[in-house]
Amino acid sequence: MSDPPLQGAIITSQLIASLATRTTLETPGVLRIEPSVQGFLARLGPAALRHVRTSGSQDGTYRHDGVTATISDGTARVHLDIATDIMYTALDVAEAVQQRVRESISHTGLAPGAVDITILAIEHRRGTTIT
Repeated sequence: MSDPPLQGAIITSQLIASLATRTTLETPGVLRIEPSVQGFLARLGPAALRHVRTSGSQDGTYRHDGVTATISDGTARVHLDIATDIMYTALDVAEAVQQRVRESISHTGLAPGAVDITILAIEHRRGTTIT
């Protein structure tokens, strides 16, 4: 006699944020996720308490250092604040991040929603020079 099939793990907004972070950092031209002042202030305000209570909920929002992930009605939406390498075209990097994050979300069984990118810095990668 076989065991009943296991039900899939619950996908939380915290998991989506983690997936989006890893996918973004693996994208050529991305230097880092950039924590913003707005995100810092949001954590200090009333949203901080709400964040603690709903951190990683299946339907809700998770925010952490430049990444916001929201799950609602089976759709995952992500906002990322990033720094890019000056050797890459910022628009191309943002579009690549959007495409890759949407693809990663689709593997979770959720529908990928908006993936919004804000480029907060364009810098030289350490150890590179422009000629």
